[in-house]
Amino acid sequence: MAATTHDTKIDPADLRAWTEGVLRATGASALAAGATTNALMSATGRGFDSHGVEYLHFYLPKLRSGVTPGDAHPQVVLDLPAIAVIDGNAAMGAYVATYAMTLACDKAKESGAGIVSVRNSSHFGAASVYSELATEQGCIGISMSNSDPGMAPEGALAPVLGTNPIAIAAPPGTEGVVPSLDMAASVVAFSHVIRAARADRPIPAGWAIGPDGRPTEDANAALQNSVVPFGGHKGFALAFMIDVLAGCLSGGSTSQEIVVEHPEMEGPQGTAHLFIAIHLDSVCERSEYEASLDRLIESVHGAPKAPWANEMIFPGEPEHRASAERSGGIPIRADALAMLRDLGEEYGLAFPI
Repeated sequence: MAATTHDTKIDPADLRAWTEGVLRATGASALAAGATTNALMSATGRGFDSHGVEYLHFYLPKLRSGVTPGDAHPQVVLDLPAIAVIDGNAAMGAYVATYAMTLACDKAKESGAGIVSVRNSSHFGAASVYSELATEQGCIGISMSNSDPGMAPEGALAPVLGTNPIAIAAPPGTEGVVPSLDMAASVVAFSHVIRAARADRPIPAGWAIGPDGRPTEDANAALQNSVVPFGGHKGFALAFMIDVLAGCLSGGSTSQEIVVEHPEMEGPQGTAHLFIAIHLDSVCERSEYEASLDRLIESVHGAPKAPWANEMIFPGEPEHRASAERSGGIPIRADALAMLRDLGEEYGLAFPI
């Protein structure tokens, strides 16, 4: 058995097979398990560990209890040429989101753009999984979701809005790197606080507030209140508008109505999403787009900078590099490895290392 150090690595194929296997063993359909595994492995492979395979510790208990029905399927309840509304039927969020973005891309290829609004879903993982899925279909992709309340400005005594992520990805230029933005409306995703609390580590200043509404570096105190918005009122305003676009537009739940994510939750979350696809070839010549993007990238890479400054990179580059580095082996922290081994024992499929 490998030593439980920060340098422990696992073969990506082994991790994928185990992840899909444990989801199937816990009640997920082949489609739901496949989509969820793809989402988790995509996040892990690009360095988004907080939204990667580690998130199984939330998904598996809900599958086993039936809170997330593993055999549920999303249902189209409104179907227009360029827009659709989907009821997720409380299915696994990654399955619902994959279905929805695929539909948005299909509509974009017919109409130039496609919009799919989703209600009654659940946590879908990293938002960029679906925006980048659109780029594989020749589309610019935009994905967003509301979430259970976990963010509030300094002084609040309880969470007000979700961290409400948004992701935008575009087909690559001639260098092949996908420009990809994935961000929460908060300074940091709440899952980072959960991970710090699980590892008994402090959190950086400026991440969160405690139960008295004041800033805290104690992860457990932060769990009693919330993380804070990035840029103060700007992040808060963005989260609010994502709630409008995802929750209000779909006829679904808004942040305060969404059930707080917890392994022992007793009912469906009711998360809402929005997916937008813009078919590139319907709007412009691909060669002109690529040349323009190449010039934009070069303007970033070649911008004058101080001798002590870090290199200037564009969104998506760090994830591209992480993906290349992790292709031969995915590093797993000691606390995450212990948790995954425990899950393997609890759910009847031994973790492969």
